[in-house]
Amino acid sequence: MPGQTWSPDPETPVIEYRSGRWAFIGGLAMLVVFGLVAAFPDVGHPSASSRAKNISPAAASFLFGALALSGVLIMIGSVPRMHRFVVDQRGLWWRAGRKSDLIAWEELRAVRGREPRPPVKGDPNSKPVRSALVFTPADGRFATRHSALVKPLPDANPEVELRLPNVAMVRQLAQEIARVRPDLLH
Repeated sequence: MPGQTWSPDPETPVIEYRSGRWAFIGGLAMLVVFGLVAAFPDVGHPSASSRAKNISPAAASFLFGALALSGVLIMIGSVPRMHRFVVDQRGLWWRAGRKSDLIAWEELRAVRGREPRPPVKGDPNSKPVRSALVFTPADGRFATRHSALVKPLPDANPEVELRLPNVAMVRQLAQEIARVRPDLLH
């Protein structure tokens, strides 16, 4: 919501997680490995049966330098960010970096936690289900107002999901919501 920043009560418990960590580590690994190969392309000698003997060190250096640069781009695109959630009498507060949002309780009819499930064996159309908090909004513009935080479900279902990294986060937030607004949780 414009004008809202963060929950003013410092005594309220904060639930937090860090996103983007593994992509950042993968980009760093690409930078280090491919950067070393690009910097030292002539280390080692290809065997007589190897196709690598036909590649010049400058071409190998350019190729691995481009891969190292893509590792830098992955790192820039996935800088780890701390996500913080606070549940209080007004609603569910969210903050990540400079972005923040408040989902007021008046905007919701119901909230439920969804546990992850693997795809159904033997069904080629089955997809895995990720852990999330699923909101049933009171109006149709809910997903538009809170687009930085929630994603609408792909079918015509009016429910909206807040994807979370693991089932422990879903359980923690559901417990906090049940403590403040047990009438919404089902």
